[in-house]
Amino acid sequence: MERASVGLSAEVCVLLSPSAAFRQLATEPRGDWWVLVRRPLLLAFMFGCTVSLQASGRLTTRLITDGAISFAFVPIFEGAALAAVYWRRPRQLPFAQTVDIFFAANAPWLVWLLAFGVLRCLQSPLQAAAPPPVIQWLVRSSLVATVAWSAYVDLHFFREILPRPAGGSSHDLILQRAIAWVCIVVYFLGYALWPEIIGRIPA
Repeated sequence: MERASVGLSAEVCVLLSPSAAFRQLATEPRGDWWVLVRRPLLLAFMFGCTVSLQASGRLTTRLITDGAISFAFVPIFEGAALAAVYWRRPRQLPFAQTVDIFFAANAPWLVWLLAFGVLRCLQSPLQAAAPPPVIQWLVRSSLVATVAWSAYVDLHFFREILPRPAGGSSHDLILQRAIAWVCIVVYFLGYALWPEIIGRIPA
């Protein structure tokens, strides 16, 4: 699938046909530093929009910026975990291009964030603060489905962009996910619990 010929973004092509999209992206020239940060910035921006909608029910520059900065650790840890896998073997593509393609694989999460934002727009402030059980179940179920969808897409990424012998791609996927998610969870819990820990220390 040549996305230029059908006018689709890389993320849409990844959703439709991951392997073909990654092969196409690997042939596109990318020598600019901008390719290293543009899709990580897009992910951070989407987090910022989600935070803004969840907090106020609308998009504001201040809340988007605050949310993007607050959740910047997600693309940072994802990129660092990818680097740990990337530098373990001979590479076919520059690191900046590899990062750019890898973050295109976040398309399932971008869809989820967009859908979550639409859901928030349809809710009243009271419903957003205390969603009914059916909404909570739908959100949790959609998260599980998105995790599986994202893993499927990422597996195609490792097979096409960082190929290894049979079975190696799945090992790289597990390694990248383990590093990224452990760092994300530890950072998030540490950031959330730190004020409580400080509050328990006697003056």
